[in-house]
This record gives sequence, C-alpha cells and structure tokens, in this order.
Amino acid sequence: MINASAEGLFWLCAVCIAYTYAGYPLLMGLRARYRGRPLHPAGKFSGSVSIVLVVHNEGSSMDRRLGELTSLLAASARNGEILVVSDGSTDHTVAKARAHETKRVRVLELPVNVGKAEALTRGCAAATGDVLIFADARQRWAPDALEKILFNFTVPEVGAVSGNLVIESAPGVMAGVGLYWRFEKWLRRMESRVHSTVGATGSISAVRRQLFVPIPRGTLVDDVYWPLNVVMQGYRVVQDEGVIAYDRLPERTHDEFQRKVRTLSGNYQLLVRLPAAVLPWRNPVWLEFISHKIMRLLVPWALLGALFTSFVLPHPLYTGLFYLQGVFYSAGVAGILLGTRLSSRVTAAAGAFLVLNAAAWLAFWFWISGRTGKTWRKARYAENP
Repeated sequence: MINASAEGLFWLCAVCIAYTYAGYPLLMGLRARYRGRPLHPAGKFSGSVSIVLVVHNEGSSMDRRLGELTSLLAASARNGEILVVSDGSTDHTVAKARAHETKRVRVLELPVNVGKAEALTRGCAAATGDVLIFADARQRWAPDALEKILFNFTVPEVGAVSGNLVIESAPGVMAGVGLYWRFEKWLRRMESRVHSTVGATGSISAVRRQLFVPIPRGTLVDDVYWPLNVVMQGYRVVQDEGVIAYDRLPERTHDEFQRKVRTLSGNYQLLVRLPAAVLPWRNPVWLEFISHKIMRLLVPWALLGALFTSFVLPHPLYTGLFYLQGVFYSAGVAGILLGTRLSSRVTAAAGAFLVLNAAAWLAFWFWISGRTGKTWRKARYAENP
C-alpha cells in the first residue's frame, strides 16, 4: 500500500514537471500554429503618447536615458511627453532629470519611496497620452522601437503590447539563465498568437490609457497585474518581437537568484490581490495563467517529491531514475560552483534550472511569512550597454 502511494506520488510529480516545461509549451506551439489569431496592423497610429519612466536613485543613467527617449520621441514627430517619476530618490536623479525638462519632459517627484507599483500608478494618473509606454532607466531601445510598438495599436482589439527584451550573452550559469529567457520569450510569443501573453516586459511595454487600472501599493509583479486586467476587460495583450530593448544580466548569480525570488513571491501575492485571474469565466487566458505562472510554483515541490519517492521505492526503474536525477543535479551544482571555469551548455542550463527552482521554493516561504517586501536589493550590473 505504501509502495503504491509512493509510486502514484512519483508519477504525479513527474507529470507536473513534464507538463510545465514540455507539455504546455508543446500545446501552445500547436495552438499558435493551427488556431492562432494573427494581427493585421495597418496605417499609422495617430494618437498621443506618454512615456512613463519610474526611477529610484538612477542619477548616473538619466542623461543617457532621457537623451535617447527624447530623440526617439522627436524623430517620431508625434504629440507626446516623457514623464519621469522619481520614487523617493536620494541621489541626484531629480536634478539630472530636471536638467532635461521641456514641454515634452516632465518630472514628478515623490518625496518618499512608495515602491514601483504605486509610483507607476501615480505616473499614469498624471500622464495625458492616449497610449502609455513604460520604460526603465538601465536598458536602451532600438531606434525604431517607439514606432513599432505604437503600430500595434492600429488594431482595435489590442489593448497592450509587450516588447522583446534582448539580453546580451553571459558566461557560466548566467548563460543558462539567458537560455531560459529565450525559451520564456518564445512561450510568450506563442501565447500572444493564440490570444494574449501572460504579463508584459516592464522595460518596454505599452497600454491604452483608458485600460490601465491602478496597481495596489506593494504589488511586486506590476507587469503581470495590469496586463491581466487588460485581458479581463476584453482586449488582447500581444508580444511583438520586433520591438526591441537591450539589457544585460547582473554580474552575480546571487543577484539573479534574488530577483527571481522577488518575482515568484509576487506570483503568490497575485493570487490574493487578483483572485479573478484563477476563474476561467473571468479570465480569457485562464489556461495560460495557470500553466505558465502557477504550475511553475508547484515544480520545486514536484522535484522534491520525485527525488524522495524514487529513493524509497524498491524497484530498479525508480532506482535508475533516482540516480539519473542525481546526475542532473550534480551537473547543475557544478555549473553553479565552477561557473566560467566549466564551459558547458549542459551544466549552465542545469545550473540555471536549479537556481530558478530554488528561488521558486524559497519564494513560497517569503510569501507565507509575509516577507515579500524584503526579497530584493538593487543588483549590481556592469557598465551601461
């Protein structure tokens, strides 16, 4: 009886892992190919635009970033503005931003740090454009990114657009993280072709102003919260791979791990703050939300369950599967510990898999203990690209 229960648990865990990382992507790929809903934008979007840039202690990036964004807006020859929202900055961010102030550049200074979600909500309330475009300070955009993202809004059913964040190559386990990000973007693209992607890329995304809803203060995954609200209002959130922003990964694996803990804690938080997302009659992308966001929270537990049950089951099949898991985890640990000294895609991918799932496991404990607000410190990056 005990063996039968352990065997059932093993296969339940195996199905959870296989569906999340293979079955669901395969399903979306087939749906996108045979039941996709391609967009047919035409003409030129004639509305106005507000670029909302939320920053906290980004004084060193202000000249470069505002110079770039003002040039893109000027080249577009359209009615628009750039709204810099300083979220309680204590460095020279505000002074740098005000040096760029014109009728096209406005600065909204928040005296205390309220968090990105609240700062974004206040910035959007102050914006005047028909379309709100969200940007971050660190990245840079392709020269045609502004016009390409707005082109999508010539389709009435499009409520929001997510751009394509291209991350430069990195050594060691970070190469595995980059590989994971390419897989993530492909999956979002498939979801977009079927209906809508679950979430948006915060550093380059846009939404019709009338569809943006205030984000509860302290929300960690603001770039999932507001896109889901757009979908639940009956519009599509699409991924446009031609709308490109460039970025890089943090220098240290620890910083990427910390970022993932914060993001995945936010997914738990989202279940409480937006419970309608788990109701199939309220959320048109219910399957995508459950499969893409929630199932990944279950995978770390499934991995532990599969490892334990294969260890205790007295059968050569499960013994072999236990040792196979051990080999995979050993490769992942080697990829993490040896880093660039062990140049292998296999170990880099295995290491990234361990880092991401360890972060998902830890995220649960941060969330359940009410410590989601303590999951992040500013990461260290190399020089701006």
